[in-house]
Amino acid sequence: MNTHPTEQASAAFDAALRTHHQASLQQLSPRTQAQLAQRRHAALRGQTHRVKPAHRLRFAAAGIAAAAALALGLQFHSSEVTPASPAVVSPTFANAPPQQHAVPRSASKPMLEEDPDFYAWLNSPDVQQLAME
Repeated sequence: MNTHPTEQASAAFDAALRTHHQASLQQLSPRTQAQLAQRRHAALRGQTHRVKPAHRLRFAAAGIAAAAALALGLQFHSSEVTPASPAVVSPTFANAPPQQHAVPRSASKPMLEEDPDFYAWLNSPDVQQLAME
């Protein structure tokens, strides 16, 4: 019986992988082989790996640390940005071409006051239509 050439190549590839797998198993320490065998038998019996209480404490500590870092970051971020007072944009400015300027943000200028294009956009009919939806 003739087999297809791709089937022969697949069988050769499979045999090579099995040979490499057996060689890698020979290089494992006996302790690692025992742990793998125990876990394989536990998986075949349907037992699942349970998280130890010490690991639960580590997960909780990591979560608390992440929440504290987030709160600290938000506190510093909100102290940099102060709320801007509403400004009036003239209709003639709304039709002006956008200006490219690179002015560094300082503590005396709120973030929204630095971008006059934002206020021009707020005066556009698109925003009023979005607000109605």
